[in-house]
Amino acid sequence: MATGQERYAITDRVARNVLIAILALYLLLGVQYALGTPLWQVPDEPAHYTYIQHIAENGRLPELREGDYPHQYLEAAKSARFADVDISPIRYESHQPPLYYLLITPVYLVARAVGWHPAYAIRVASVLLGGIALLLGYRVARRIFSRDPRIALGATALAALLPMHLTMVAGVNNDVLAELMIAAVALQLLAPSGERWTWRRAVLLGLTLGLAALTKLQSYVGFALVGAVLLWDALGPSDGERALTPKRALGLFLAMLGIALLVLSPWLLRNASLYGWSDPLGLQRHDQVVMGQLTTSEFVRTQGVRALLIGLARTTFQSFWGQFGWMGVVLHPRIYMVAALLSGLVALSAAVSVGRALKRRASLDRSQSRGVWMLCVWALVTVAGYFWWNLSYVQHQGRYLFPALVPLGVGFAIGLRELLAGDQRAALVALALAILALVVEALFGGDLRAFATALVAGGACLLVVAKWFERRWPGSIMACTYLGIGAFSLYCLYGYVIPLLAP
Repeated sequence: MATGQERYAITDRVARNVLIAILALYLLLGVQYALGTPLWQVPDEPAHYTYIQHIAENGRLPELREGDYPHQYLEAAKSARFADVDISPIRYESHQPPLYYLLITPVYLVARAVGWHPAYAIRVASVLLGGIALLLGYRVARRIFSRDPRIALGATALAALLPMHLTMVAGVNNDVLAELMIAAVALQLLAPSGERWTWRRAVLLGLTLGLAALTKLQSYVGFALVGAVLLWDALGPSDGERALTPKRALGLFLAMLGIALLVLSPWLLRNASLYGWSDPLGLQRHDQVVMGQLTTSEFVRTQGVRALLIGLARTTFQSFWGQFGWMGVVLHPRIYMVAALLSGLVALSAAVSVGRALKRRASLDRSQSRGVWMLCVWALVTVAGYFWWNLSYVQHQGRYLFPALVPLGVGFAIGLRELLAGDQRAALVALALAILALVVEALFGGDLRAFATALVAGGACLLVVAKWFERRWPGSIMACTYLGIGAFSLYCLYGYVIPLLAP
């Protein structure tokens, strides 16, 4: 009789076919988002577009200047849904690193030559870049969890089908290329182990880091990954004699930093000549230009810390799944309740799976261990950067966590696998406690939250039925879950984005 693991085994051929299906579904949805989302209704899209337009029409990079963030003009444009709005004054992204814009400029020129609105062509090109990022992310997860392709496939499916992520990759912005470059760094780091640390490899990684930094400053995540893996190989667990000494690791890291800096140097020197030698990244100029943007200190002064924390938690969660336009189109509260229930159960089940593995001292080989270490650093650094940014400005937008969709997707896939095919006791206990809390609240408050109670009770029943199906048709309910997320993305596009944002 087949064991549990054997029953869920997926051959390489099946995994490849499922991956192709995921990518095909992603392209289908992505193109619909690219062509269906009303123009300029992706956050910051007009400012990214005018950056590309300036390169195409002037043959040089733009300079960020006073007045490039016309706050009142932008708010009026949002209120008018950008109907008959001239976006040329909106140029506050001109300080961004130039790689994405330089790569996309030919798309702008060709689209204009053939009479197609360049913004739509750029959006489609960004969707294609997102497809490459998905492939790289899949390969990262597959190398780490080679014995269970479901994890890599699940992580890829979440990134491919998540509504808010589709919104961003189908817009005009440099986020998608940044995700691609970070995944490229991670993939290069997953060579067998420290024995493969050569100077040739360091040069290639340095070039990739430089290109990542030339794409978006949030690509600092890639530098953290390199440092973390070097630290692991130099100081972490080893089999036998260690090939990478701390001294050599430091030398390799400095060499990679030097190469990355060399790649960045033309842009940094150009910025220094424009903004001053103390501001080679243009960040000080950016802070001077974006006057009117709500700061965290101002929010705390007027509304308090409690309101800030509640807003941070609620809006981050909602906008991770879907909060569209310029954060103005919010889904029905019941939709977020369903997403919260799924997210909570998956997170709890992932914790159970990890805890059981630690209790049983489940062994990972050295390559897997360093891969898991890299994923943990990837997620933690991205989340830390998100909170750091929110110390200055109120930017409670879940999309800033998307550079970590690979590790977040891996965690989601592990949790979903445990929830549907593993130990459900913790999840069922949590649901029972939630029902009890709702009933007690109704008894003392006099108001039964009927939908929430029905949702939790229905979730418990659904879990039991889902496990029964999973035992007989392995993978069926997991596939249905991801397909459900894809259907949810279509619903968001045609039920909210297009009708509520069209001018």
